[in-house]
Amino acid sequence: MNSIIFRKLIDLQSLPKDWELIKASLDWSGNPLLLIREGKPKPPPFSDHVAFSKWYQTPPKAHVLIHWTNGRPQTIHFEQSQGLSTYFVQQFGEGWLLADRRFGRAVSYDRHGGIKTSLDLGDASEDIRTTPDGRIWVSYFDEGVFGNGIGRQGLVCFDNVGSLLFTYGQFAERNNLPMICDCYGMNVTSSGDVWISYYTDFPLVLLRAFETVHVWPEVGHIGHEFAIQGNTVIFRSKSDLFSLELDGSAQPLSIDPLDESGSRLTPRQADYVGMYAAGSDLIIATETALYKSIR
Repeated sequence: MNSIIFRKLIDLQSLPKDWELIKASLDWSGNPLLLIREGKPKPPPFSDHVAFSKWYQTPPKAHVLIHWTNGRPQTIHFEQSQGLSTYFVQQFGEGWLLADRRFGRAVSYDRHGGIKTSLDLGDASEDIRTTPDGRIWVSYFDEGVFGNGIGRQGLVCFDNVGSLLFTYGQFAERNNLPMICDCYGMNVTSSGDVWISYYTDFPLVLLRAFETVHVWPEVGHIGHEFAIQGNTVIFRSKSDLFSLELDGSAQPLSIDPLDESGSRLTPRQADYVGMYAAGSDLIIATETALYKSIR
């Protein structure tokens, strides 16, 4: 494997001027999700800290989701969604889960964007993934791990009403696994397999039904997003993609992300926008467009 072909889904420059893409992700079926912040344009480049601070503390008008159904983009406006750190959107039952990166607030919406219930998922979420059976997997970065809440576990699983089903910190202690200081990467497949990579030792751990299937202790740092394709991990480092065979027989190999014409794609530098993976599927956002890998 020396290249992956991506199909263009949407021209990001066609979005309204006051819409800002804050995260591109995938649902459990591999359909892209674009979380948009509406009505909060960033200050011009090189603005002073006062302008930036004012911008940061100003809530957006709303959050908007663009998702794909049967290959066609659909748009949803979420009610009362003015959170300053709203950062995650995932399919949740027949509706949606919209969650904040800081302080744990998550809101369940119906499929039209109407509010249903609120949940507390703990502070300092690194990533949030949902499954078809209603489970919510949350990984945490260091401010949660070294805080006072549930984030101290590094990785947890909630049911669809926010009750705890699994805590990794206790599980790791019982099974002599390295503790999580910062859960850098997580991939949850449609079948419910959970793959994690975390600081400081950077093992790659595969969990299934809350039990360890396999641990690769010396995989190393594979970034914040990675796809699993058979026995191969596809990951990103800066603007480049790499593949790594999990049998340990080879070093990472460079992969060219190409569009359907054969032109090389350059992901945005920011991890939270440039690339996202779920199962074997990948999406890439360049400065101008969004692309999805062709299976």
